Amino acid sequence: MSAPSFSRILVPLDGSRLAEQILPIVSGIVRHCGGELILLHVLEPAPPEQIHGEPHLAIAEEAARYLENISQQLVTHTIATRIVIISADREAVAACIAHQARALEVDGIALTNHGHGGLRGLLFGRIAQQVLQQAELPTLVVRALRNRHGTLQPASFQRLLVPLDGSLESERAVPLAWHLASCLPARVLLAQIVPTLERLSLSESAPAVFLPSATAALLELERERAEQELQQMAATAPAGTTVTIAVRQGDVVDELARLTTEADLVVMTTHGRAGLPGWLAGSVAARLLERISVPLLLVPIS
Repeated sequence: MSAPSFSRILVPLDGSRLAEQILPIVSGIVRHCGGELILLHVLEPAPPEQIHGEPHLAIAEEAARYLENISQQLVTHTIATRIVIISADREAVAACIAHQARALEVDGIALTNHGHGGLRGLLFGRIAQQVLQQAELPTLVVRALRNRHGTLQPASFQRLLVPLDGSLESERAVPLAWHLASCLPARVLLAQIVPTLERLSLSESAPAVFLPSATAALLELERERAEQELQQMAATAPAGTTVTIAVRQGDVVDELARLTTEADLVVMTTHGRAGLPGWLAGSVAARLLERISVPLLLVPIS
């Protein structure tokens, strides 16, 4: 199996400044780790006149001028770029993006989540989620903030947060995290959240009611096991990488949101089903994205 990489990255843009908020983040990664950004615009069959109060890119010539302007700004920061313009026709926007990702053999996709439909709204729960599922590639997502505008100055990354849940599935994000930690370079925080008695799932709460002392003891053992596993994972880090661990107790989204104050980028799988609570199961990434401004690099599990 080849070593993980996140260097050739497809960046869908709809012409809005909101969508451009991903550019400093993804260009910061490419600037340090090498590679190129492929700037993509999908021409929609019935585009609106405006998008987020800005003129919409309705024809190929407009899209080309727009992407070329973005490309020239990135080149000043030594970021290699390529431009691709395609037409969605009858195909869904997410399917177009996923198809191009496969055709161009990219390592991943980077986009902003905002809005409510099409490229007019790269909403995590819809387009970005569909892109990740259909392309089956690591996807870098950041929540759009309407008051966050500025230059395309590449971002810097000094701290990576890698949430784990005790499952082999969640550990699939670790090799990519080690790769990024080496080339950025950045220090890594490995984290796992274990529940309190109040945060047990429904299936686990019944025994806790009748055997609270025993359940508390089991939760303490779970915390100790989590610390040992994180220490073992930390030992696999590349030479020279600074790794720390954190085991917190409580609600997974609450605790991870607090830990992101110590991170510039979160690298995690989209779900994991083992471990006591299956903490990364389901919609944790989507719920976390609603709470934080730190970008998420999501590694899909097929």
